[in-house]
Formats: sequence, structure tokens, C-alpha cells
Amino acid sequence: MYNAFYSSHDRIYSFEELAFPIDGVELDSKLVEDAEINHDHSTNPIAKRPYIFFNMVSSVDGKATTYAEKLTGLGSRPDRNLMKRLRSQVDAVLAGGSTLRHDAFIPTLPPELLEERQKHFEHPQPLGIVISSSGDLPEDHRFWNAGKDLRIVLLGENASLEPWLYEKAQVFRFPVQNQQIDLKQVLSMLYAKLGIKRLLVEGGATLNYALVSQGFADELFLTLSPHIVGGVKNTSIIAGADYGLGGGELPKLKLRSLYHHDSELFLRYQFERLL
Repeated sequence: MYNAFYSSHDRIYSFEELAFPIDGVELDSKLVEDAEINHDHSTNPIAKRPYIFFNMVSSVDGKATTYAEKLTGLGSRPDRNLMKRLRSQVDAVLAGGSTLRHDAFIPTLPPELLEERQKHFEHPQPLGIVISSSGDLPEDHRFWNAGKDLRIVLLGENASLEPWLYEKAQVFRFPVQNQQIDLKQVLSMLYAKLGIKRLLVEGGATLNYALVSQGFADELFLTLSPHIVGGVKNTSIIAGADYGLGGGELPKLKLRSLYHHDSELFLRYQFERLL
């Protein structure tokens, strides 16, 4: 269903409009089929992952960064308010190591959103999660100031591990194939062990590519900023090392809603399931 809105305020989306699923998404279709055939879900538990949605901003020419890989100049006040509102509706916010190295990724909610969040969540703040195959993370980043209970680090099994990380965050290691962490294991753990049912992903481009190309994507919130960047070295919101999504079928997106404010577009897309 397509709806167009003009927002005369800084608030994009009400809490009621967002209403993300809370039961997770089936992770292993083969396991699900076996359980349904056997009518036995107790001995064949259905593996699940969090409901995953992305929030990104891009220039009109498709660039997600401006100066020296920074986001400076693209996001407006309504876009930043939307980011905070989306964060308020999830159990955790995930970003890649590159985002932490280049951006002020601090997924802490402001006081004005805490009251509404507490109606639906046990914890007043979402978990902040960083994933890194290498373990190359900045120790002096403000991300760590929230404390160990609110910070998670997901590392490759052979990543170098600095002792300070154990003081700043809860650390989990995962197998790596082709220099990439096993995302299926990651998502299964986040759902089953940490109880994360709704997961917001804020980039970067490589992490987005890995999740989308493997089918771990449910929605995309894309802010189209009325600017042109033009730099050949500037990244897009999703970027892999090959053509397309590794040669597989391209996922189709369905437009759910559209806001516009001062020439800026706020698009919400649903990923359609590939059969």
C-alpha cells in the first residue's frame, strides 16, 4: 500500500505507525519444513533471528558519505529525529567496525523518548552492538561510555582482542568464512541468548551488503537528502566486492510509505521474500 504524506513537523512516523513484529523471523527454512512435516516443534525447535531493518541516508546521486568518509552534510534535523525514534523501538542497534571508526555511533536515547519506550520495553535503552572480523576498534570512542551492560562486541574467531574490550563490553566470537563472520550464527545467538527480537542496523555499506545478500533483511528506511556528492571514492549505503549481490537474484522492495519535508524524502521499504 502506497501512502504519501507531507510532514509539517520534525517528527517522522508515530510509534503506532512503526509497530515492528516482536516474534522474530524464521532463520532456517529447511528446519521449519522438517518440523511441519513431523508435526513436532518440541524436538525440532524452529531457529529464529531478529526482525531486521536498516536506517540509512543518501544523497540524490546515491552517496552515503561526503567528506573523508564522513556523514557530514547529509542528515537534517527530521532525519536525526527519525533515527532516534527508530532506535527507541528496538532491542538493539547494530553497526560495523568501520562505522565506529569513522562516525559518532552512540545509540543512546534522549530523555523525551524514554517514557514511550518503557511502555513496550523492559530496558530503557537499546543495546549497542558492533561487529568486526578484525577487532580493530577505537578505544577512545564515546560508544563505550554507556557501560558493559549496554555494549556488545561480535568478533571473528581469530580477531585480535585487546584486554580493554572486556572491560568495556560483552564480547562474543564467531567462525569466519572468506573473511566474513558467520551471520547466521550471530543472528541466532542474538535472538536466542540475548532476547533481541527487533534489530536496527545503521551500516556501514559492507555490513549492509552482507546482511541483504544473505537474505537477512526485512525493511529499509531510506532518507534521500537533496544534495549531490559526486565523489568516486564516496561509498553508497550498500557495497560489496562484486557485481550485484554476489550474482544472486536481486531482492525486490515494496514501498510502504513516503514522507517529504523541505525537499527531503523519507522512504520506508519492505523486502519481499524470494521464493
